[in-house]
Amino acid sequence: MSSGIQTIYFNRCFSSTPKIIQRFLTSNPSNFKIYISHVCPNNDLQEVADYFEVEPSVNGRDYVDYCLDFCFKHGVNLFVPRYNVTTLIEYKEQFDRLGVKVMFVGDSETYQLLDNKLKTYEALEGANLVAIPKAFRIENIKDFENAYNLITRIGSSVCLKPISGIGGDGFKRILDDMTEIDELNKTTNSTISLARINRILEHSNIVEPFMVMEYLEGDEYSIDCLGNNGELVVAVPRKKADLYRQTIEYREDLIAIAQRLTKEFSLSYLYNIQVKYHKGVAHLIEINTRMSAGIHKSCFTGVNFLDLAIKQLMGESIKTPDTIDWSLQIRTIENYELTHINM
Repeated sequence: MSSGIQTIYFNRCFSSTPKIIQRFLTSNPSNFKIYISHVCPNNDLQEVADYFEVEPSVNGRDYVDYCLDFCFKHGVNLFVPRYNVTTLIEYKEQFDRLGVKVMFVGDSETYQLLDNKLKTYEALEGANLVAIPKAFRIENIKDFENAYNLITRIGSSVCLKPISGIGGDGFKRILDDMTEIDELNKTTNSTISLARINRILEHSNIVEPFMVMEYLEGDEYSIDCLGNNGELVVAVPRKKADLYRQTIEYREDLIAIAQRLTKEFSLSYLYNIQVKYHKGVAHLIEINTRMSAGIHKSCFTGVNFLDLAIKQLMGESIKTPDTIDWSLQIRTIENYELTHINM
């Protein structure tokens, strides 16, 4: 690493981010200071940070100004953004003038495109880079009925999700054999009855556009990636076995998909590609323009993703491990912290 202490800033990161920061610091015990801001106090984040600050509840340009001011006040050298990145990228030159190197995976156009799942699918349609699920923009009952009929006609079931979003927020599988009465006992946060959707759309004049797509029935993989100006440096696929277990697998077909998408969108640094198999073929779910919340799990292979990305951001040469430990199963165990409150 370069000489001198470097200050790295993480904004509103995931609750799992301390795990990858801790792994990063084992390779760099004294070269870096970690600065973190978040909208609420978090003991795990605060323990791993040399400085922690509670953010104001602002968005858009106001949030950009907050980040610029934070970097100026604390002499930040390196910025790994997670929140509000599609707006932050618009002000890259202002960070440059402060001498802050920001880990942007692409340019503004790339962020705007990949933040919108439907536009991403449209951009890849016919490119033969990865299979694309049937998906439609929905604004009213007529849109929904047309999309539902087209998807079921090809033998697939149907789901809905936001056009833009993080993780599984808003995802629901549509069950045509479930009534609204059944929902009282059977429904979960990830299912919704066909009857309920029809009723909502029939009685709503204004609906925030969402997407309806074919539900992908097979195994789901999260591919953690490190890229360099459109060249894939390393990719680690993780299969989601169930709610508590993931397996790390060497999958040439998925790594090849990551290579093609990295080149197509000229991606750099840390990003994540989610795919799911359907009828034996890997279909794209989305490309996340940030490191994933579970990237620390991929680091068990011996690939220290954050360490490599920080070196790359600083303009240093990087080298991946000569051997990568594949065929791992990772099981999540819940931990609880109890604190007595003085009343």
